[in-house]
Amino acid sequence: MKRSSAKEIGSIFGNQPLASAIHRSVSTGLRSPSVHLGRGNTVWQIFKQSLDAAIRDIEKHPRGDLFRRLIEYGSHNPDEPQSLTSDGKTTLSDPECSSCVEFIHSHMINRFKGEIAELLAMEPCVKLLQQFYKNGQTPSGVHLYFGNAVKQRRRIRMRGDEGNERWGNFTKGADGLLVEKVPIEAKKPRDAVKIHGVVEIKSMALPNRRVIGQIDKHIQRLGGGVKLGEMEWPVNKIQFPSSGLSKGNGSNMIRVIVVPSTEKLSREWHSVKKDRGREIVFSEPSEPSVETRTEHLEHNLWKITLAWSQEALDQAAYEMTFWYMSQVGLRVYANKRPPKGWEYMTPEEAGRNSIKMMLYFINLRYISKREAKIATKLYNVYCFGYPLGIDSDELLWPEDFPEEDKKGQ
Repeated sequence: MKRSSAKEIGSIFGNQPLASAIHRSVSTGLRSPSVHLGRGNTVWQIFKQSLDAAIRDIEKHPRGDLFRRLIEYGSHNPDEPQSLTSDGKTTLSDPECSSCVEFIHSHMINRFKGEIAELLAMEPCVKLLQQFYKNGQTPSGVHLYFGNAVKQRRRIRMRGDEGNERWGNFTKGADGLLVEKVPIEAKKPRDAVKIHGVVEIKSMALPNRRVIGQIDKHIQRLGGGVKLGEMEWPVNKIQFPSSGLSKGNGSNMIRVIVVPSTEKLSREWHSVKKDRGREIVFSEPSEPSVETRTEHLEHNLWKITLAWSQEALDQAAYEMTFWYMSQVGLRVYANKRPPKGWEYMTPEEAGRNSIKMMLYFINLRYISKREAKIATKLYNVYCFGYPLGIDSDELLWPEDFPEEDKKGQ
């Protein structure tokens, strides 16, 4: 029997209540005729689009190949001398190991976390748009373009000519734009678009001022045009509310900030015996104890605080990277014999086990204190779970969780 899309989503990061919240949020967006989410007309298609975009970004990244090589070939053993170079195809050098752990921590995890936050933000953003209609803050013809449906040009600084910039290719734009199509002239068939507002979604709790600064940069980027879905709108076809960009600040634009809550995850655990040792088990994931709330902070500025916390998003992102490692393992070990002692593992399990072993080895290689700390954090989370691993800066061992301690903090 085919699994529901909510269960399919939950299988990737192991949190069914969070998966159900994502399903509900995306469903709200799909049901609204005023919302454009990119390609896809089912929850799974929208989620898969989001997941594939993150994976594509990872694999096309200059350091993406380091990650595949780490799973397949690893680092040098701890007792081998320092290695400053490699053949670029197999075993990673020590500098490449450093780059790889930075990539997992600073790019992969943040990339997945950002996608989860965007999916959760759809429902409260749709509700806020409906509130704008009701209160007359926007015309009823304003639509919300969300996520991959928004592309803006990036600014490129010309080499050797400080202060001189030009517009580059279209890349990911604002997380959301409030857009109204308006006629330019009665005799001309093509409309223009009026941009009423910008939505910025963060996967961590940040000061309002910092997020507003990022919104303002998106407003400035509208000076290079915008692509909404498959339709490109040059700057001469873009309008703004009264005063618009005439003073360079878009002061009449609606700004919407979306951030996660700061609720902490439970650290409770207990030990369960398995055929091959024992397993640390945590409390079943549950719904947040708080609700999503929307605040009107000041003129044209709203803030949405998601019920789901920064830690919940962080945990899900770690699990998504671990899931992705299993997919890399599937490709690596599908037609390749696994290392000795791993014969009982599936290719996916071998991929997960490989990254844990390699992170342990990297800790003992010639890397900086910062990178060793990152590798330790990754190792601890993947081996002992996010609630226990995220708080420790030292390598954890099974002995740190003795069997007689049935529960611990």
